[in-house]
Amino acid sequence: MSQEAKRDRRRLQLIEATIDTIAERGLVGTTLAQVAKAAGVSYGVVGFYFRSKDALLRATLDQLADDYEAVVARALAKAGPSDAAKLIAILEADFSSEVAQRRKIAAWTAFWSESRATPAFRQRCVELQDAYLALTGELCRRLVADGGHDLDPEAAAAGLNAMVYGQWIELQLRGSKLGREQARRPCLLYLKALFPDACAGLIRDAA
Repeated sequence: MSQEAKRDRRRLQLIEATIDTIAERGLVGTTLAQVAKAAGVSYGVVGFYFRSKDALLRATLDQLADDYEAVVARALAKAGPSDAAKLIAILEADFSSEVAQRRKIAAWTAFWSESRATPAFRQRCVELQDAYLALTGELCRRLVADGGHDLDPEAAAAGLNAMVYGQWIELQLRGSKLGREQARRPCLLYLKALFPDACAGLIRDAA
């Protein structure tokens, strides 16, 4: 393994430890020392890769966003050709084991809560949400046009976004009492209600 690959692996290890620490302690309680402890390395190692807590938190948020976008991109690449299939693929990504982890949802929640006071966090979160709304909004617009539906596609996309966030919070609060399959079911039902013809045969387990 090259030195660059080793550095990348160590950096990712520290970011994963940061996600765990945020999930346990929140942003305020997350320190370089706590991250070092969670990663099983010395404080100096964390300081070498990230000069400050702010730099570490920004890198962690960027990694969360990049990972999420990568999961969605892979899901879309495997989706069927229809716009409804693509929307369903996005939902499947939203509630996949890679995305809908309690630790990651807790970290997202912490960043969202702090975004009002931290412009850099707010900008990154807004960028990700805008991209999500642009993607789902375009798919909804095409479904509305093709099916002759009397509804606002932007509002439909915003509703889907809000439902996903709400079910993520439910997953965080209820833990093992609410699984990912149960969490995604209301979102699938929402799509099925909006576009019944387009979703016919694509959504079978949300009746």
